Amino acid sequence: NAIDSDTTLVSIMGVNNEIGTIQPIDEISDLLENYPTIQFHVDNVQALGKNIWDKVFTPRVDLSSLSAHKFHAPRGIGILYKKEGKILTPLHDGGGQEKGLRSGTENLPAIAGMAKAIRLLLENEPEKAQREAEIKAKIVDYLKDKPGIDIFSPVSDGFAPHILCFALEGIRGETLVHTLEDQDIYTSTTSACASKTADEASTLVSMRIDDKIATSAIRLSFDETNTLQEADEFIKVFDKIYNHFAKINHLGEN
Repeated sequence: NAIDSDTTLVSIMGVNNEIGTIQPIDEISDLLENYPTIQFHVDNVQALGKNIWDKVFTPRVDLSSLSAHKFHAPRGIGILYKKEGKILTPLHDGGGQEKGLRSGTENLPAIAGMAKAIRLLLENEPEKAQREAEIKAKIVDYLKDKPGIDIFSPVSDGFAPHILCFALEGIRGETLVHTLEDQDIYTSTTSACASKTADEASTLVSMRIDDKIATSAIRLSFDETNTLQEADEFIKVFDKIYNHFAKINHLGEN
């Protein structure tokens, strides 16, 4: 509905970074077959290595971006996939490096580190993603029946295996993050990219989640190094925190 005669670009996340929704890239690609002049960009920063690439990348995708720090490579480096034949305007004029796309000296150590990190990431990818899904499922199973807990990242084929967003009603997300941090468990309030801004729960607000609940949300993120034992430890620690705050907020009482 947003497309009109002036539209030149459609840009969308493959996986929402706050709640882990896998966006319908297949359906968008099918729709855009009717608009050959529109460039289609997919931000796949959250998608690589999660065994869902076939859901977030299609032949219709013209551009796709990846960020190295999301898979243990150096910060400050990334990848922009460009479909063959697509023309980009250079970011910097000058020496003509990168086939004229970005003049300046390349950061070769970071590039090499990123290439190695991708190779390691994609080794045994299905098994790693399955373990992340099992960790998420274990925590969701613990949380799902607790009064005052709202889960925004259910265990579902429509959600990535490594992101779990939930809220403990009546407790601001920052408070819960710092309480967990004191127990050496590190989480974030929804998007780490926007944690210093007023719209830090922007996805939840866009979903029309009540502001009081949206600002109580925190996000757990898993990767291939996490274990089910760590999930058990999270549950043990969180259970004490939950019971403490539940008494304060009278959760579960009629």
